[in-house]
Amino acid sequence: MLKKWAIVLALVSAVVKCETGNLEDRTTLPKYPNSSLEKVIQLDRPPGNISASTSGRIFFSFFPQGSPPIKVAELKNGQVLPFPNQNFQKNFNTVLSVRVDDKNRLWTLDYGNLGLTRPKVYAFDIETGATIHEYEFPISIAPKDSLFNDMQIDTVTETIFITDTSPLIPDPGLVVYDITNKKARRLLKDHASVVGERNEIVVNGAPFQVAGVSIIFNADSIALDQNKEWLYFAPFTSGELYRAKTNVLRDSTLTAAQLASQVEQYSLKSMSDGISIDKSGNIYVTDAEHSAVNLIDPDKKITTLFKDPSFRWPDGFSYAPDGYMYLTCSALNEVFLQTDATILSKGPYYIYRFKPEAEGIIGR
Repeated sequence: MLKKWAIVLALVSAVVKCETGNLEDRTTLPKYPNSSLEKVIQLDRPPGNISASTSGRIFFSFFPQGSPPIKVAELKNGQVLPFPNQNFQKNFNTVLSVRVDDKNRLWTLDYGNLGLTRPKVYAFDIETGATIHEYEFPISIAPKDSLFNDMQIDTVTETIFITDTSPLIPDPGLVVYDITNKKARRLLKDHASVVGERNEIVVNGAPFQVAGVSIIFNADSIALDQNKEWLYFAPFTSGELYRAKTNVLRDSTLTAAQLASQVEQYSLKSMSDGISIDKSGNIYVTDAEHSAVNLIDPDKKITTLFKDPSFRWPDGFSYAPDGYMYLTCSALNEVFLQTDATILSKGPYYIYRFKPEAEGIIGR
């Protein structure tokens, strides 16, 4: 598999470095430690994304590289349990994003091994474990080399918003899925809000490369505000965070140009994998390059909450009813397209938690 991707990557156009892409090139970040940062659990494989329910249950994915025996898990009393059960794990292929919505449904997003199989979304009743929704995305919505990275669920309009990072042969976009009618649309082709600047990712001084080729991640970070009015999203390799109104994104009558005109450049940001937003409008942004978590306040001032080289590729957030923001660290730059043996040798990996600046939105 690694040899196959080395060939694919060799065909990708050379990366053009952009000196203005990194946040530290644009603004000076005050750095201060927060003593509330805690390790929740140590894992032998890297976690992917994480989400909490209103009752305090914690669900997460194992990063799908290698051969994780559990792909979707629940963290319960210090134990990692397969969800909905071990037998169902064979139905998952490459699940990365997991989200519990405010209707107590756990949604899982399978990116279909970079489009080699069909990306798929499931929903489960978290009380019974029963499958209550299932949809396979057609190739017109999820072309080969797509990578459905993360999602947010609007339970008022029964809509899922999905970022497609498309890292190998780039064709990124934003996907809007109508749960009730089982229909999906692909939006914002070639728009700056989904296309990453051609920046080389440098993690603590080391370039992120596979087979000598730099990796570019496009549409990635995604967050939904408390009132489900605004969707925030951005490419990983970009210095800007964008937003658009959810009713605009759902409007299928708009032309591509009309939709693009409604997308706002909201603020600067770091090269970010995950983002979350609290009830006061603070946006929490991972900074994988600098092993940090940053905060963008409502005045768009950026500060660094945590920064430590041992904080290996901070990835996905979720606020929980215990008052903590939970955070996965996936060490992506060390495990992307690597063998199972290599992934296991680079452990352990961790899930963390910290007290956010204000009350967050459970599950997001």
